[in-house]
Amino acid sequence: MKSYSFKRPRSCAGAILSVVVAQLFLAVAISFGMRSSWAVEAPPEVLTFDTRPLGRADLGNSESARRAWDTMHLLACLQGLANRDGARLYLLHCTDFGVDTDAFWLEWLRGEGAWLKSSRVRSLADPDAVLAQFGDAFDGLVVYDGNVPATSCLASTAAGVERLLPVRWDASTNSLYARLTGRLGLKAKLWLVNPDGSPMFPGRGAIPDGAGESSGSAKVDAYRWAMARWLRPGKCGAGVGAYYVDAYWLRRPTGAGADMHTLANHDWFVGRRAFFFDLSPWGDEAPVDEPGQPVGADKRCLLEVLQGLADGMKGGIVKIGGFPPWPFKYTTHAGAGRHEPVPTEWEFTRLISQFNAYKEADAAGLGSIANASFMAHFPLAPRYPQPNAKPALPDWRARGFVDAEGRVSNRFFVGHYVGDYDAPSWLYKAVPAYFRDPSRGQVPLGWAFNPNLADRAPQAMAYAYAHATTNDFFIAGDSGAGYLNPLGLTVRPDSARTPGLEAWTAYCRPRYEKWGMSITGFLLDGAAGASTDREFSAYRSFSPDGLGTHFERGPAVHVGVATCPERDLPDDAGAAAASIARLAGEASGRPGFLWARSILKSPAWYSEVSRLLREKHGDRPIEVVDPYTFFGLIKQWKGEGRGQP
Repeated sequence: MKSYSFKRPRSCAGAILSVVVAQLFLAVAISFGMRSSWAVEAPPEVLTFDTRPLGRADLGNSESARRAWDTMHLLACLQGLANRDGARLYLLHCTDFGVDTDAFWLEWLRGEGAWLKSSRVRSLADPDAVLAQFGDAFDGLVVYDGNVPATSCLASTAAGVERLLPVRWDASTNSLYARLTGRLGLKAKLWLVNPDGSPMFPGRGAIPDGAGESSGSAKVDAYRWAMARWLRPGKCGAGVGAYYVDAYWLRRPTGAGADMHTLANHDWFVGRRAFFFDLSPWGDEAPVDEPGQPVGADKRCLLEVLQGLADGMKGGIVKIGGFPPWPFKYTTHAGAGRHEPVPTEWEFTRLISQFNAYKEADAAGLGSIANASFMAHFPLAPRYPQPNAKPALPDWRARGFVDAEGRVSNRFFVGHYVGDYDAPSWLYKAVPAYFRDPSRGQVPLGWAFNPNLADRAPQAMAYAYAHATTNDFFIAGDSGAGYLNPLGLTVRPDSARTPGLEAWTAYCRPRYEKWGMSITGFLLDGAAGASTDREFSAYRSFSPDGLGTHFERGPAVHVGVATCPERDLPDDAGAAAASIARLAGEASGRPGFLWARSILKSPAWYSEVSRLLREKHGDRPIEVVDPYTFFGLIKQWKGEGRGQP
């Protein structure tokens, strides 16, 4: 007979008490709108604007695409400025998984979330009304050059640093530029294009404002000008970069979903005075957005940007929002270039890790997120304990996983790594869908929510913890409090900077403690190479209960920490169940372990996989267990757990 467990039984009164206390703490905090010494006063009024019609624009029509881009760019940067010192402007923008995401969160904040319970909510009719309402947030316009797409990133940087709203130069009478400078009478305070529309960065001669001689690339020249004006003098927010597609999107607007320009994401970074950039990590080919540039110019400029961001942090950790814009640039998917999307992701990550930088991977698919600048003011509690008590040796004995002598039973143990939540955009949209799934709680799940996501989606983290069942456990995803390559913190051929492992440890520890985490579900080594005992030792200080790994062959214990390589499950539930059963058969004769990674799967999907395992694959006892049990049993099996076998 096959044994397959769903609900984890409570084996002692202490476990029950700790769970009750944790759940009570969260319930009280939510009921009172987190009002305590950590409380943030609710704004008296919240003004909303509906940008969802922009997502329904006909992107095959160039005029409609330009209007959608120009309007969203303006509004996102204005929102970042308007919300810099308090929550004032809220956009209705995102819709995914059949959920009107921004409307959901606003309703929750006014109801159960309680923070905005006393706030008046008023909608604004059009962009002109938004501009009029928040005229105190900006000082004028920055005009950029659509023919040099990189200048759109410069404009977003100027928005945050110089309080200017971005607008693309366009002489047509119905353009946003014409309306802002004409009928509304707004003044251009900074030009990134000559007033007659000719390029300020032609890619030859001297770079303006004494920023050096041209590199032969208009794109690179623009960024070197920006680094000289903002980044190197320390005018940008320390340790914050934003890596989002530039106005080249206007040449390929149908390359991905309607909101994959990810302009809505700019708001939080504008509020933090981030340096915006969009450069290829590849040095062996010219990028598709500027095929005539000298080969390697993009990568060399990227390294200069990373150097500037790292210098600004003086050895600390750098946050970079965004992801390689693979549907549009730098990959085979974009119709030019020889590199596939995943190697491009890995190469970018390998490079940034060497500069103490991680990325919040707002990747295509669910990459757009609105209102992060608004949610940044959400009042979090000082700590969020793990909602469920950690199972330990008495629990495992009670369930028959470990015998009286400490031997692990001859079963196949499966732990579900529920990913990928290394991006607040994905978390922001998945939580409203998956945490209302009636199947949740039937199967133990390790929700891999990177704790740094609380910077831009704090309410989603709090909601998930408050609504956890006894089978919901929270762990960090790749690769901790941010996605980087751990070995890139110590082996650094492209940066020659001193090792950053101590800085990373100091960065991760308080974030893990705040969210009650002690497991890292995936050290994503990628192109940097496999982590070593040096990296494992550092992780042990904040992630002592387990590490999911990348290149290892099987379960192990390194420097006292249990590890197990992740294995991706197929997307189809039937194929996933068959894969688990096959691996269980291959591990017969001894305890077996599968750290199973799946991406954007609902609780119903996990329940279906479990049903198929019960009904169709009964050749060997298979146990789906929580992450603490999973890694704890590995340590026990390897002879380093409590009660030696």
